[in-house]
Amino acid sequence: MNISELSNLNANVSVCVTLADLKEFVSEMVAEAAAKPQQTEETMLSADEVCEILHVSSNTLWRWNKSKYLCSVKIGRTPMYKQSDIDNLRQGNK
Repeated sequence: MNISELSNLNANVSVCVTLADLKEFVSEMVAEAAAKPQQTEETMLSADEVCEILHVSSNTLWRWNKSKYLCSVKIGRTPMYKQSDIDNLRQGNK
């Protein structure tokens, strides 16, 4: 059993590892992290932009935010909306 298998067990165990085993484990973790797709920075839209895209009024947008249908993220004091949330809403995934 190697270190990766032990870490997947979520068991409370004590192990004594060699330096070679530790290096192998670290290189596996680095390779796994490199294989994961990099997260891209989320595009944020203002309330006016969202109203224009969705063809709704600012009152409707405010109600959606209040009811958690389409939530804003405060950046400073300004409510902003994630582009991915808008795309999901337009595709009917909400």
